[in-house]
Parts: sequence; structure tokens; C-alpha cells
Amino acid sequence: MKKIFLFLYTLLVFSGVYAQENKVKVEPVNGDKISLFSLKEVRLLDSDFKHIMDLNHAYMLSLEPDRLLSWFRREAGLTPKAQPYPFWESEYMNGHGPLPGHIMGFYLSGISMMYDSTGDTAILSRLSYILEELSLCQQAGGDGYLLPTICGRAIFENVLDGNFKTSNPFIETPYDKCWEPVYVMNKIMLGLYQVYMRCDLLQAKEILVKMADWFGYSVIDKLSHDDLQKLLVCEHGSINESFIDVYQITGEEKYLKWAQRLNDEDMWVPMSEGKDILEGWHANTQIPKFTGFESVYRYDSNERFTTAARFFWDTVVRKHTWVMGGNSTGEHFFAPEEFEHRIELNGGPESCNSVNMLRLTESLYCDYAEVEKVDYYEKVLFNHILANYDPDQGMCVYYTSMKPGHYKIYGTKYDSFWCCTGTGFEQTAKFGQMIYAHTDDALYVNMFIPSVVTWDKGISIHQETAFPDEGVTSLTVSGEAVFNLKIRCPYWVGSSSLNVIVNGKREKIKAGVDGYVSINRQWKDGDKVRIELPMKLEIVPLNEATHYLALKYGPIVLAARISDEHLSKDDFRSARSTVAMKDYPVIDVPAFIGDIRKIPAAVIRKKGEKLAFLCSKDNVVSKPVELVPFNTIHWSRYAVYFRHYDKKENYLAELKKSEQFKQEEDNLNKRTVDRVIIADAESEKMHKMEAVNSTAGENWRDASKGGYFMYEMKVRKEMEQSVCLQLLGSDSGNRIFDVLIDGKWIDTIDLSKPCKEGKGLYRCYIHIPAEYIKARKNVTVKFQAKNGCIAGGIFDVRIVSAISVQDM
Repeated sequence: MKKIFLFLYTLLVFSGVYAQENKVKVEPVNGDKISLFSLKEVRLLDSDFKHIMDLNHAYMLSLEPDRLLSWFRREAGLTPKAQPYPFWESEYMNGHGPLPGHIMGFYLSGISMMYDSTGDTAILSRLSYILEELSLCQQAGGDGYLLPTICGRAIFENVLDGNFKTSNPFIETPYDKCWEPVYVMNKIMLGLYQVYMRCDLLQAKEILVKMADWFGYSVIDKLSHDDLQKLLVCEHGSINESFIDVYQITGEEKYLKWAQRLNDEDMWVPMSEGKDILEGWHANTQIPKFTGFESVYRYDSNERFTTAARFFWDTVVRKHTWVMGGNSTGEHFFAPEEFEHRIELNGGPESCNSVNMLRLTESLYCDYAEVEKVDYYEKVLFNHILANYDPDQGMCVYYTSMKPGHYKIYGTKYDSFWCCTGTGFEQTAKFGQMIYAHTDDALYVNMFIPSVVTWDKGISIHQETAFPDEGVTSLTVSGEAVFNLKIRCPYWVGSSSLNVIVNGKREKIKAGVDGYVSINRQWKDGDKVRIELPMKLEIVPLNEATHYLALKYGPIVLAARISDEHLSKDDFRSARSTVAMKDYPVIDVPAFIGDIRKIPAAVIRKKGEKLAFLCSKDNVVSKPVELVPFNTIHWSRYAVYFRHYDKKENYLAELKKSEQFKQEEDNLNKRTVDRVIIADAESEKMHKMEAVNSTAGENWRDASKGGYFMYEMKVRKEMEQSVCLQLLGSDSGNRIFDVLIDGKWIDTIDLSKPCKEGKGLYRCYIHIPAEYIKARKNVTVKFQAKNGCIAGGIFDVRIVSAISVQDM
């Protein structure tokens, strides 16, 4: 009977019976200056973007709804129909519990966008089933609550009692092994909103409104201003945006009032005053908040919210962004002067950050119609997003290392389920989002991607291009109408170099102050427009650094493949690890030498259809290097940034120093009795790690609030040995901790003092008293934070002998 109901329900949806013509009940006070086309009105043609979108389309349909619903049913008191997916969906990590349900939220958003982008009706029947299940879970509670968060209700009871703490980015209660319940709620609410708006499934609205009412009446109304602000410090996505969404589709003022209370003052107040306070903050916690601030502004006219959002965007783009458009490392913003150190880390910009920055960019572009927003969008889309999906399965990268000679780790289809898997659903489904825009009388061509856009004026534009392999794109008009065709004049071309040819005749054009060239005419069926986009090579020094540079051709970041016979294809994919750990000597990566103004002339484009360059002059580069678009490099080490030396003798001196360092590392490896690879799950498990109040980053670990972490490590009998630690010279703050062997103190490390070794990574050796290891095979090495202090960060832990292997 249930199957018959679902069939009839889906049939009604397809026929439009349940379609809601007037979904929006209240218009914004501050409306769009420019509008993006619906994804239904844009279709991608063959390209790398279309290929990745198709892979993710198939991947999302391959996921099992009952496994995604498992924790919803458990927490609702219903027997799950299937076991949940692994890793972030159901496993404990680094002292915090699973994050069940976040993938469902992303899934709802992503697959409803995919329906818009493809028209695949199989998606509607899939969504109808999921909504029915979610509704059953919500009905089981009886009050609108709908969360798969483990012990979620108890967590909120503690919040209401004031028995909670928030940090950057966590919320902690007596159930502190669970991750962000408000973050998960926001993702589910955003997903339900997308399903309702894009797929015309009324049940999504009903579930969404009940969720908003529960959180509004049961949490927001019962928290004081101060406690609510304390809650908003944690990662909560854009929960303010979700309440604006509900206000928009209901018109009920209570949702606007709740949204006005859900704005983190630690962020929007200083940013609205023009203060960059981002250093040290968890990046992806903050980015969605500003999309929320902009959403609230559109409905309540508080100028300080939009001032904060615009200043935040400008600050991140100018001061915190790498050449490929991503920002931060290890998920946190850092001071601009830190770039030269941060490039040395194995981790890099997080995919989620870029996806959420693009969401904010879309919102700001619609509100202000600034062409610089499209310039940035293009940079991120081509150089970070497209580079982050493997061309075989379409799976996403978490961190994209900027370290020369490093590599990327792609997730797996049915094991990883980290947050970047989820944002990956969304971004691939909306690759067509910013290619075109419109006002009442103008159609804007923003980006140069093969596609077709259909305008409700009876006009469609067919765009064909091999960009960026060729600096040309062609438009064909179908239909007849008078309108203004506005073509973006990219910053990398310049208005004097852009050529537009209509039906074989070159147009006399000049970009306006809005950054677009305009052709206003009676357009006829079959009209053709050829746009010539000459590109040039550009040298881009690393932010506030003197020893690294990158190269761009037009908007495209160029990179070098770095061969390494020691890596196999399996090294580039992992079910668990987000960071590639097998290092490569930076000195072995090609380096540029001399006056950077002379480098472009030495980089010569190779013959062929595909974009590729060669630089081989020995007075410009340390060894010949081929440069190709970064987004085409997969299953290989790479270099996006290259070392730069003013003189060749400086490079040779660095080479000699590196050879000495290699010898020292070889000697250290020979002396190593045992080693823990920090933040590597397998290595830490093998060494029986125990930890309290400990946090791990891309390749480091620390502990705070009196916490500790410890490992069981091998030692050798009757031999002098030391604990060898790798630490960071630029670490600051109250970092004082004890090092103990089997509970016995051997040293106190104080990282709060200025470091004589400089800001980079360095090693320190702590002698182990002979009586501590006599006749022992294993010892426990513990790093205990002093009261009120932090232990670490520690990047490497070894037990090393005091003599070389040859002397053993």
C-alpha cells in the first residue's frame, strides 16, 4: 500500500498538482540589483565541468537513503532500516563523536540542485521517499524536533540549563563527544528549503517549518541574549539564513525576529567596523555566518550586516587567499605574514571554505552587481574547485596542499563522508550557477564555459568554447528580441584587448564602469557573437612573502607535475586520511631565478591544442619545467608555488644546505627506534594513543585544559635513547607542558618563549634516563599540559638512539 501511495504522490508531483506557484510569501526589503538564472534555465555542454557533474549525479543516486536516514530513525526511537555509513557519519574521531546527518543535509541540497540542472525525474521519487521517512521521524517526537545528533535532546537541555561551553568551533556539554547539533540542523534546513523551492515537494516545507518552530520556541526564546551569543560562537553554519528562508516562504514575522537574534556579534560587529579579527578563527565556521548576515540584511535593512559581509569578503580575498582562490590552512585563518611558513605544511586550503565563499559571492553579486565578484568566482571555480575532483570517480579533496612537490588525497565513495564530500554534492550540481545573469532588459555573460541558457523572453544563448585552451568563445542566439547583451570584460584581458565580433563584423566597444561591454540591439535568430579573450602570462608572488611565486595564464593557475616513482595511484585516495603525508624535498622542485620581470619571456607556449608551457633557460629556472593548468593535474605530485632566488649562487647555497639536511634526516631515520606519525589514524592506533582534551590538525596534535595525549613506543635495551620532537617555532600562547616516560617526568617544554630556531619546524631532543628504559621493550610517552596551558603542537614523535645504526 505504501508503494502505491508513493507512486501516486510522485505522479501528482510530476503533473504539477502539488507545485507551488507562489512559494515566496514576502519579498526582500533590499532586492537584487542583478539576478542569476535558475539552474533549470542553464544546461552544461561537454566540458570538464559537465564530466564531474555527471559523475556526481550518478554518485548521489548510488547512495542508499536508508543508510543516510539511519541515525534519524535511531534518535526518533524507530528501528533503523539499515546501518549508517562509516567515518564522519558514525565513528568517533579525535575525542569527538560522529557527525550524523550532516551528509543528509548536503544531500538534500545537492540532489535538488542536480534535479534543477538535469531534470532527472528519478531524483523526485528518491526525495519523496526521504521526506516521508523524515516526516515519520519528526512525528515520533511530536514537537517538531528532527535531528540525528546522538543524544541531541539532552545536549539542548544542557544548553538551556547554561551547562555548556563553546570554542572555536565546538560546543561542549556533558555529552561533549558529539559534534555540532546546530550545524547539522542548519544543513538539514537548508536542504529542505532547496527541495521545496526547486522540486515542488510540499512536504519539505512542512518539515522545515516545524523544525524552525521547535528551535525558535524551545531554544531561541528560552536563551538570554548572552547565552545565545555564547552558543553562536560554535560552528552553526548559517542558521540565521535558514530562519530567513522560512520567513520568506511563510511571511510570518516570528521567523524574521528569530533570524535577527541569530547573528554572532563576535564576528559581525568588529567586521562592520572595518576590523580584521580573523586570525586564529576556524575559517569554515565563520564564512557561512556572513552569508547569513547578508540574508538578514536583505529583509531588515540593517546596513551593518551587509557592511560586515562585504568587508569580510574583501578581507578574505585580499589578505587570506592563495593564488588558486582557496583560503587558510589547517582550517584556520592566519596572519598574512605567515604565508611563507604556512606553505611548508602538508595541509592547505579546505574545499568547504571555497564552496562557502562562492555562496557568499553569489549573494553579494546579486545584491551589488560588482564584476569583481565574478572575477573571484572564476578564479575559485577553475583553479580550486575543478582541481579538487578526481576525473575517475568525481570524489573530492579535503585539503589542497600548496607545498611545492606535495599531492592531494581524494576521498572514497562509501567510506569518507567528510564535510567536503557534502559541499562537493552542492558545488558540482550548480556549476552553471554564475555563468549567466540578467536584469529586466539585459543578459550578462559572466564566464566562458560550454553551456546553453534559456531566457523567459523567448531567447536562448548557446555558448561554445575550448577556453582556456583557446582564448575564444562563441555565442549563438536563438529567438528574436531587443535586449542588451552584456559581456564581462575580465580583469586579465583589459578593455583595450577584448574583441567582440557580431555576425562577422568587429564591434567598436568599450567596457563600462560596471566591467561589461554592452551590445544593445534587435537580436535575430541565428546571430553569432565571437568573443576574443587574449591571455597573457602573469607572475604572482606569494602574499607578503619573498621566496615563492606562482604563474597564471589569464585566470588559469599553472602548475608543474612532479614525478615520483615511489607513489602509486593508491597513495592518492584514502577512506580516512585528509592529508597527504609522504614528503618530497622542496629543493628538488624546479625553482625560478633572477628578476621576476624577465620570467614571462622565458616561458614559451608549446604547440598543440591543450594549454602547456615550457621554461628551460638555465639562468631563469633551476631545471626545465613544463607548466599546465593546475586543474588538469591528478594522480601526481605538483607545484603551484615555486621557490624564487634572486641569484643562482643563492639557489646553489640552498641546494648545498638541503643536501646536508638530507644527510641529517637519513642519519635520524637510521637512529629511529620507533616513530608516531602524528594525526595519522593508523599510526596513532598502532601506538595505542590515549588522549584527553586533545585536538589534531593536518599533521599536528595538541592538548588543552589540563589534557594530555600519550603513545606506547618501542625502546631498545641497554642503549642511550632520547625522545625526539618536531615543534613549530612560530607557535605562541601559553604552551607549556611536561614530557613523561611511564609517568615519570623527564622535561618541561615552554613554547611560549621566543624560539631561537626561527618560525619554522625544528627538532628537539630529550634524553631518557637509562633506568627508565632498562630491560624494557615499550614505554609510554605522555605529553601533559600544565594547568591552564596547552601541550604542543607536536608534529613528530620519535624514540631515537644516541648512536648510529652502524655502531649498534
